[in-house]
Amino acid sequence: MNEKLDLVKLIKDKINIIDVIGKDQKIIKAGHNYKALCPFHEEKTPSFIINYQKQSYVCYGCGKNGDIFSYAMEKYKISFKEALEKFANEANIEVNNYTKNTSYKNNSRFYYNVMKTIANFYNKNLIDYLKNNSLSLLEKKKITYENIEKFNLGLASNSKKLEEILVKQSINLDYLIENNIFKINKFGNKYDLFTNRIMFPIKDSYENVIAFGGRSLSDDEQPKYLNSWENNYFKKRKVLYNLPSLNNIKNRTENVYMVEGYTDVIALEGNGYIAVAPLGTSLTLEQFKLIWKYVNEPTLLMDGDVAGRNASLRALELVMPELQAENTVNFIFLEEGKDPDDILNDVNGQITFSRFLSNKLNFLEALISFNGEEDLNSPERILNFRNNILQKIKSIKNFDTRELYKSFIIERINKIAKNQISTFGNTSNTIKKDNYFTNLNKNKNINTFILRRERSILSAMINNYKLLEQNDEVLAKVSISNSELLELRDTIIEILSTEKIINSKDLKKSLNNKGYQNILKKHFQTKDGINFNLVEEYAMENTDINNATKTLLDIISIQEKWYFNKNKTL
Repeated sequence: MNEKLDLVKLIKDKINIIDVIGKDQKIIKAGHNYKALCPFHEEKTPSFIINYQKQSYVCYGCGKNGDIFSYAMEKYKISFKEALEKFANEANIEVNNYTKNTSYKNNSRFYYNVMKTIANFYNKNLIDYLKNNSLSLLEKKKITYENIEKFNLGLASNSKKLEEILVKQSINLDYLIENNIFKINKFGNKYDLFTNRIMFPIKDSYENVIAFGGRSLSDDEQPKYLNSWENNYFKKRKVLYNLPSLNNIKNRTENVYMVEGYTDVIALEGNGYIAVAPLGTSLTLEQFKLIWKYVNEPTLLMDGDVAGRNASLRALELVMPELQAENTVNFIFLEEGKDPDDILNDVNGQITFSRFLSNKLNFLEALISFNGEEDLNSPERILNFRNNILQKIKSIKNFDTRELYKSFIIERINKIAKNQISTFGNTSNTIKKDNYFTNLNKNKNINTFILRRERSILSAMINNYKLLEQNDEVLAKVSISNSELLELRDTIIEILSTEKIINSKDLKKSLNNKGYQNILKKHFQTKDGINFNLVEEYAMENTDINNATKTLLDIISIQEKWYFNKNKTL
């Protein structure tokens, strides 16, 4: 008898493919079959067909097909062996009864149940505590009950009580010690690693709790972060916090942010971003390889301090040998002292955070930045820069990638050298900046200054449709003090959601049709409400969208700070 085939058949007999896929997708009966939106690519009309009798699926959009095992392998980016074990656990089948492979000698299902019991204990402990008390850490980080529920956060405060609960559920304490869940101190007493800490369950890709991270309730208590001891099921180097969130990714070009801490992840997820984090240690190559299973270009977003920048540099050097078409990393550098969760939890945090995101650097740009391009003001420095950076890219294993990097770098260095030659000795050379307000006369009336700024924001919305499309949510929320411009802004947002607009000209025609021609003439240099004179460079449609976005968000940030301070003094 083929034991593996026998086990596969047994699992298929016990697990219905409709139930498996139905956990992820809304399934609709279609004749003898079922249909759903494909979980593996984006579509609006269902082309994913499930055959109940054959216990199989096929997508007529992307071509993916198979059974429950191939579905799990594609969905969770796991091997067949891992899919086999996953479904065996769900079907309450002891795998080691069907195979002599010693890798199955440990009962993973039992371990997951123990860890789930502990996670539920911590979670209930936190919820009960918050009924009559508050925790300053949660308030500072703006962690809500919704966050606590979504991430199953908990509170560790009494290891003796936890031990009692585990014993009542017939969980052998020797097992807890053997798997490093509990330890024995020098007095022979068993103890839990975590006391007086907020608990963050760490899960594998299919949402089994495999470990915990604990954050001290006070910044004065060190170490601030602790992780579970490692065992056969938990290796810090091979897992990321919030890993299950990647299972919903359908496009390898989606944005995923790799941040430093658990609370950074919670803040980003709460604002609609996908985020993961290492477990209090430096990022490892195993973690990058794990995330590359889901997306081509994760973005590293470390804290804005020396440690965060050093972590980014280490990650850059770690990843460089692995660079290829679908394996790279982007970088965002925050200002000194800034953390992602602090930014997002601040007043106007979303706008400020969007500004940082617009400054994203690709791998090559980050490599050049780390090697000091801004100091290349002499032939010697340019040569030294060239030699250093070309030496570093020799570590790239993929030949095509390495040669392309070499070509880009040489071209960049030649441009730098050419610019230095043309500007040598010219100390009056000016740097062109698209900053409309910096050079305004400081003695201008403050109200005029504010009106100019608000007109600039509206002018960008009207004249650069691509900029408007990409930043419509931010623009819909920006504070506008002038009543006419406020009405104009609200009308533009309404037009975007109710009419078919494909360019700025369409938008202007719609505004004119709605009777806004006089307001347009009053606030902008236009005779017909269609053709605008003196449009700022960033608000023009042919401007680079990244530069335009950066300038717009800078202006909005200034506007929001002014509006906040104005209301604060009222």
